[in-house]
Amino acid sequence: MARGTPGSKRGHTVSVRLNEAERQRWDAARQESGRRELGAWVRAVVEDVLDEVDGAAPGAERGPALLDPVTQATYDELCRIGANLNQLVRYTHQDGQVHPAVEAALFEVGNAALALRGIDPMRPTDPE
Repeated sequence: MARGTPGSKRGHTVSVRLNEAERQRWDAARQESGRRELGAWVRAVVEDVLDEVDGAAPGAERGPALLDPVTQATYDELCRIGANLNQLVRYTHQDGQVHPAVEAALFEVGNAALALRGIDPMRPTDPE
């Protein structure tokens, strides 16, 4: 999983001292949210409160909405095609260069898969 926003380095640290009961409570909430790192969970909870996000557990992972079965099958097929193109790219490298047509095809398949998921490939994300 990618971390942070490109061009935006996190350079500030915030320390919080917890007693054992608080640590256990925070850790249980973090586990329930699906996050692996306590710091990422704390950041997400605070950002959710600041953004007033409704309907989801504070700090929970947020991904694209689930797809209907036909759209999911199309997405899976695009991912398979993209993986095959990626293998093709590996085998067609000559002098460290990829043929522009192969590179363009891989780029288009990737963007199609993102668009199908409702993700704008040109918009940076901050998953953690």
